[in-house]
This record gives sequence, structure tokens and C-alpha cells, in this order.
Amino acid sequence: MIQELQQIFHSIIKSLEVLYVIEGTKPCTRILVFEDELGKVMNFLQDNKINVAISDFKVLKQTTQSEFYSDKSVKIDKNSKQKGYFFVYLSKNMEMAEKAKLMEEQNNHFGLGLLLGYPKCCCEFFQKNFNENNADLTLKTLENSDGYEFPLYNNIAARHFDVALLSHFPHSFECKPSIEIAKNNLKIIQKNSTKIAGLFTNILQSVAIYTLEGGIFLLRKHEKVNDEVVYSDVLTTAKSKLYYLLSSNRKLKIIDKNNFVVNDANIKGENYGVMVFS
Repeated sequence: MIQELQQIFHSIIKSLEVLYVIEGTKPCTRILVFEDELGKVMNFLQDNKINVAISDFKVLKQTTQSEFYSDKSVKIDKNSKQKGYFFVYLSKNMEMAEKAKLMEEQNNHFGLGLLLGYPKCCCEFFQKNFNENNADLTLKTLENSDGYEFPLYNNIAARHFDVALLSHFPHSFECKPSIEIAKNNLKIIQKNSTKIAGLFTNILQSVAIYTLEGGIFLLRKHEKVNDEVVYSDVLTTAKSKLYYLLSSNRKLKIIDKNNFVVNDANIKGENYGVMVFS
């Protein structure tokens, strides 16, 4: 089923969102669909008895960090000649899909989050912190978290590489309701594809270096001893100076969640974050 979904929705994350609705483990979801592919998507959803509502506007994605995932988008008129994406709201309950569309139109982020099955604590967090200039709340989640070592289930940094068990920002990386959602989602993936479940677990167990301007990095096949991390692989969204520093050294020392040292370079500040997921 996941392979079939990927042929239609392309992204693994997007395919899984649809799968959770089909399996009945998620009440409602919202995905972006390119306008030229809307007909194909609608046919598939109708064949699988999934109710759909479509936004009355299009959006242009601003993919500054990754081709797979974008936190930022700009609304344009649905009749614009400029090609864009529609928000598609999916649910087995038609009323819920229509309500999600309405919540989006009203900018009711809290209400929309609850309809999409997100924990109340995370909906409150998003409502409080989200704005057009602050669409990526990963570093805010880190600010709300104790230390820098967290369960792999809440690794939302990996979404930029099309890997994630959550479709929301947890209010902290220790958020227990989010962990439960992620564990249940992993069970659904395991049921449908042990290969993809294994791939997800492997990638989510990584050290994430998160920056606002210099890219996002997953340090894989790592070993941590006290405050030092040795790693073999570097996944990146940007071939920046930091990428070349990380890939040429393969070892770093963590001072705290906003401060680490690679070779003799001390990288720190509120625009940087380091998270060890295991």
C-alpha cells in the first residue's frame, strides 16, 4: 500500500498521512497537492472512500531548506495562472474534512490542530508561537525541552529528509502524547512495510544539527561518550560551510543544546540547536 501511495503522493511522509486516515488511526489530515495532480489524487481518495475538502486558495511553497518539506508558503488566488498547491483535507468523516478547511480559512490553528489529532499541549504551543515570520518551531521546541537527549519518536528534524513519525511540532521533545502518536504510527508503518519501518528507525536515531540559515544536518551511525559524538554519515539540506566542517571532521563536542565544538570551531547561539535522538 505504501508503494502505491508513493506513486500518487510522491513524498513518503505525505503517503503515510493518507495511510493513517485509511487505517482509521488518524481522524483527519491535511496535505499539499500540486494543482496538476489534483484529479489523480481525488480519484484515488474516492476509490478508497475518503472524504475530501479542498482549500479555496492556492499556495506557493517556499522551500529554503528542503525539497521534501516546507514550513513556509504564500497564499495566492485559486484562479491564478501561476501554478501552485491546494490544501486537501482528508477524513472518513465529511463534516470533519469541511470543518478542517473552515478552521484553516479562519486561521484557527488551535482548532485545526485538534481536528488533525494533535495533542492539546502542542496545539497551544503552536497557537502561541506560530506566525508568518516564525513558521519553523523546531528551535522553539528545543528551547522548551530539558537538555539535548531525546526519544527518537519526536525527531521532527528528519522531516526535511522525508522521514517523520509526527506531522506536528511537539511542545517539547519530551512530549509524552506526541511519543504515543509516533509509536502508533510506527506500528502502522511496520504492518505495511518492515523495510520502511527499519529505514525510519535507523534515520531517526541520529544527532540533528539544526540552523536557521546554514542548513539542517543529521549525523548518522553515531556513538556518544559523555559529551563527545563520533559519527560516520552526514545528511544535509545545504552544502554550506558548516556541512563541510561537519563532514570533514566526523567528531564534535556538545557543550549544551545551543553550543557545540567541531575541531576548533565553537558554534553557538539561539539560531543553532543540537539534539541527540535515540
